[in-house]
Amino acid sequence: MVLTERGAVSSGGGTRQASGRRVLIVCPEAPSPPTWGFALRVHHLALQLAKRNRVSMLTYGTPDDGRDWDGLERMLDGVHRVPPPAAQRARRRQQLASLGGRASFHLGALRSEAMQRELDSLLAHGGFDIVQVESSQLMCLEFHGTTPVVLDEHNIEYQLLGRVAGIESSAVRRLFGRLEAAKVEREEQRAWSVADGCVATSSVDEAVIRTARPEMPTAVVPNAVDTDYFHPSPAPADPEGIVFVASLSYRPNTDAVAWFTDQVLPRVRRARPGAVLTVVGKGPPTWLRRLEGPGVVVTGAVDDVRPFLERASVVVAPLRVGSGTRLKVLEGLSMAKAVVSTTLGAEGLDVADGEHLLLADDPAELADTILRVMADPALAGRLGAAGRALVLERYGWASAAARLEAFHAEVAGVEVGGGPWR
Repeated sequence: MVLTERGAVSSGGGTRQASGRRVLIVCPEAPSPPTWGFALRVHHLALQLAKRNRVSMLTYGTPDDGRDWDGLERMLDGVHRVPPPAAQRARRRQQLASLGGRASFHLGALRSEAMQRELDSLLAHGGFDIVQVESSQLMCLEFHGTTPVVLDEHNIEYQLLGRVAGIESSAVRRLFGRLEAAKVEREEQRAWSVADGCVATSSVDEAVIRTARPEMPTAVVPNAVDTDYFHPSPAPADPEGIVFVASLSYRPNTDAVAWFTDQVLPRVRRARPGAVLTVVGKGPPTWLRRLEGPGVVVTGAVDDVRPFLERASVVVAPLRVGSGTRLKVLEGLSMAKAVVSTTLGAEGLDVADGEHLLLADDPAELADTILRVMADPALAGRLGAAGRALVLERYGWASAAARLEAFHAEVAGVEVGGGPWR
């Protein structure tokens, strides 16, 4: 198989069988290595689809951007890339320019002529049965022709932007966020009407889409976890260990860390002075690095998060904003760890408070809940066993991909909507 640059079309090997549909996945960046939530979803669903279908991918990227292009080549039938758009290289300037117009920055930042040309060429000559678009941010592109388009909504973007705006300390950022959320709501709902079908990660998000577009075919394809990779370990946990795993270039995650270290961790450490929060993930901001010391460890990017999860007595997901569903919670559950989360941190997952994990939103209540788990290994064991059983039953990537394939079949067999977004 040949990995092509702009304008070229590749064909060839991959690990897939020759049967099944020809699927083109359009995504904003190469999902390999799958080290953050968005990439994990795209990578694993593509891997599962490729076992029974001919899957190609169109994405932004460059040869030296640190992505695993060779791995993608081995996994897929064809890989096509174009350089990132200029808006990504001049983000602040583009954001300011968007203030005076009706169009949002968020749903226009990924538009580029090079990407549109490559997409047009693939749709004209590729013989695809389905185009899967990863997030409404790429619905700024025009999908010419008759190939059905399925939009995979990792988040409800306008909902996420509105929630983030609500926690901004800067009045300017709050105003920009609210204006941007209002613009994105209009544009995202328009994107739903242009697609031939929409996929959501949870029934909560699906209901939002169906309320706005009752006629739109929808399906819930949940986020999942590799249950063979994330499995329980016999290694003893550190009774004082608290772990948060997240991509720290993502605002909801950095807000969670800031809030937790300021409002929750001091309460925990007053009762248990030896308690230590370990924050695992790429892109920790400078202010977070400055918090390192007694009680806080910041690892930065790691090759394998499992050793940190193994040593945790409690895995926390203290999110105050976000959308979609959290893979970090599923990974903790899959490793049979006691998970303590805010209600929003577990939003969209079919979990029961007190059975699979524990939920708390008030800082004092969250601290007390963590302390209760740390003091009661039997409780932690019961939660961990129930959480592991849940992910084995409902949150594997193979079953998620099977739901996606069934939806592809439904959309490919019915003429619904379609056409370019103008």
